[in-house]
Amino acid sequence: MAPKRTAEDSGLATAADPKKQKKQKTSATKAAAANAIPQPNDAQLDRNVVRDKAYALRTVVYRQIKRQMKWSPSCRVGRARWSYNGGVANAAVFLRAFRLEATNDKGKKWKQKKIPIQDFESCIGAVEASIRFGSLRIMGPHVNLKWDEDDNMFTVSGRYGLSQLRWLDEVEEDEE
Repeated sequence: MAPKRTAEDSGLATAADPKKQKKQKTSATKAAAANAIPQPNDAQLDRNVVRDKAYALRTVVYRQIKRQMKWSPSCRVGRARWSYNGGVANAAVFLRAFRLEATNDKGKKWKQKKIPIQDFESCIGAVEASIRFGSLRIMGPHVNLKWDEDDNMFTVSGRYGLSQLRWLDEVEEDEE
């Protein structure tokens, strides 16, 4: 007959033995958990923290847009669509990432904006995806940006197509 197992033998920790108790969260883990929790909009962050988080957000947006840029027949005419939904912990990070103001010219808070493509690319970078015999780039005169301040969620969307088409559009605009 097999011996009976006790709580100590089975690996269960007892209150009397602190070595066998579950490890407590370290300060680094607590700090990471605090960063993941959305902060109220009125909470002030250090300028360096906002700058670093805005840079990280720009990098994520750039990568996600580029990941969506795949060849499809609608790319020939520049009508293929991309869209990215994201969230931030603080509105200051969002505004810094896209270099925007919290209110419009009339003093009202905005929910949707059309950002000119040049401003978007100066902020995020020129998004270009390589394909077999060419490359794809963001097209159109603007990029749509929607912002939900209550949930700190945003959506960026636009069109993409062959990079040669964008060059032709720019040449036609210069001639006029």
